[in-house]
Amino acid sequence: MGERQRQTIRVVSHGPSCLDGVVAAAAVRRFYRGHRVVTILASNADADRTLQGIAPADELWITDLSWNTVETGQRLTDQARQGTAIYWIDHHRSAVRRAEAPEFRVPFARRILSERRSASLLVFDFLRRRSPGILAPEEQRAFEAFRPFALLADDHDRWIHRIAESSDWALAVQTLGGASALREILKLDQPKMSRRLRAALDEGRTAMARSVDLARNTLVERQLSGGLLLRTACCFGYSSEVGAALYTGAKSTVVALFDLRSQGVSLRRSPDCTVDLSALAVSFGGGGHAAAAGFSMAELERLTAERLADALSERLNGQYEANRP
Repeated sequence: MGERQRQTIRVVSHGPSCLDGVVAAAAVRRFYRGHRVVTILASNADADRTLQGIAPADELWITDLSWNTVETGQRLTDQARQGTAIYWIDHHRSAVRRAEAPEFRVPFARRILSERRSASLLVFDFLRRRSPGILAPEEQRAFEAFRPFALLADDHDRWIHRIAESSDWALAVQTLGGASALREILKLDQPKMSRRLRAALDEGRTAMARSVDLARNTLVERQLSGGLLLRTACCFGYSSEVGAALYTGAKSTVVALFDLRSQGVSLRRSPDCTVDLSALAVSFGGGGHAAAAGFSMAELERLTAERLADALSERLNGQYEANRP
C-alpha cells in the first residue's frame, strides 16, 4: 500500500450476479488493496434504495449501474458536499442517453459513460491511468495483471464472444452468486477458474437447461406490425442464455422473459432485429443496452397467483354447489 493513508471505499455495482458488475467491483478492490473496501451488488430495481441508504465514505464508486430518482441524485450530492469523492462509470445505453437528466446533476469526482467498452474495462483502464504515483511499482504490476478479467467481462457483456470461455465465466458467476464469485475472483492471479467456480459452471449448465425447458413450455408468440415477432415466456434465471435459445434461427424477434427467480423482465432480440430494447425498457422504468435490457413490473409478480385463484375458485365453487345438502 506504500505511503497511502488507509481509506474507506464503498462500491455499488450491478448485480446480484452480473459478470461485468462483479469484475468492475473486483477491479476497484484490486486497486485499493489494503484499504477498507465495502461492496454492494445491487439490481437495477434496487439501485435507488441502495444508493439512498449508502453510508459515508472517502470514496463511492458506482459501476455498471444507474438510478432513476432526483432524490437519489440529491443524496449523492449531499455526500459529495460532505467530502465523499463519487465516481460513476457505466456503459448502458439508457445511462448514456439520460446523462444530463436532473437525477444525474451530481458533483462527481469523475463520470465516465460510454457504450464502447464494458463497465469493468472502463473502470480498469481509468484506474490504470491513475496508478502511476499512487501505487508502488509492485502494486501497479499486480493491478495491471487483472486486465484479462476485464477483457473477459467486456467480451461477454458486449456480445463480442471472441474469447471462448467468457460465456462460461458469466454462467459460473450467475450460478455461484455475485458476492461469492467476487471473493473467488479476488483470490485469482489469472483468469483460470477455481474449483468452486468450475463446480458452479457445471451446476449452471444443468440449471440453465431446466430454465430453457421452462421457457419453451410457457412460450407465447405474437406477430406484430412490420413483421416483428414477439416471444414471451417464463424462465428461472439465466435470462441471456434462455433468450438466445428462444431467438436462435428466428428473424426480427424480440424475446421478453419474466424471470421467476429475480422477479424482473429481461429483453433480448435476434441479431437482425433493430428494435432499441433500452428505449423499450426505459418506458417501463428500466434500462440497459440496445440488444439487452430489463425492467420490473410489480403486477406480473401477482399475475400467476391471480390466474390460479380464478381457475380454482370456479372449480371449488362448483364442487361446493354440487355437494350442498
